[in-house]
Amino acid sequence: MRRTAEEAAQTKAALLEAALFQFAEHGVAATKLADVAQRAGLTRGAVYHHFTDKTALYAAVIANSWDSVTAPVWAVLDSDGPVEDRLREFLIAWLRRLREDRHFRALLTITLNASYGPDQPEGISDGRASKSYGLADWLQRLETFLAGKRGGDGGGSGDGDGAGHRRTHADDPSGAAAGILAWLCGTALLAATDPDLLPPSDASGVALPLRGALP
Repeated sequence: MRRTAEEAAQTKAALLEAALFQFAEHGVAATKLADVAQRAGLTRGAVYHHFTDKTALYAAVIANSWDSVTAPVWAVLDSDGPVEDRLREFLIAWLRRLREDRHFRALLTITLNASYGPDQPEGISDGRASKSYGLADWLQRLETFLAGKRGGDGGGSGDGDGAGHRRTHADDPSGAAAGILAWLCGTALLAATDPDLLPPSDASGVALPLRGALP
């Protein structure tokens, strides 16, 4: 019985993996469940055993991948050190992941580059809701970080003093967070077209968004 449960879990994982890349490469609307099954080396019946339809599969891909794939990048932002250093390393890590991690790039492609027009399958709003929730969570985390509430910069109140203008962001942390989020989404869309078009994965490549977030 245990072996059966393990095999079922492996089958589901294979389907999620295949769907992630099929959706990213061909789009959600154009992908058929038979395409996912073929890519995973399984039957279409195996897909229906785990997922009722393509909408359920899409939502499962987002839910399964969002935290696990993006967590290593956010861990950089949540580490110790001055705000400016952590934000710089976070942005650099983001660019590197877009260039080098195909799972990361595929996930961002299907969440940010998907169309939700009338040609989409009925119920695709579930996937859209997952996307909206994920982006809203990113925005909140960025705003909290820029408001100086994550610590590691010598203070957590965000009020600052004469020597701490880089750590306060008291003028508009929400605006700065929105600017960073827009940059994250923009680079993800660029990577979906051609990763070689991305800025350099070093300090020079993130100088502009860093300067905008830390006046």
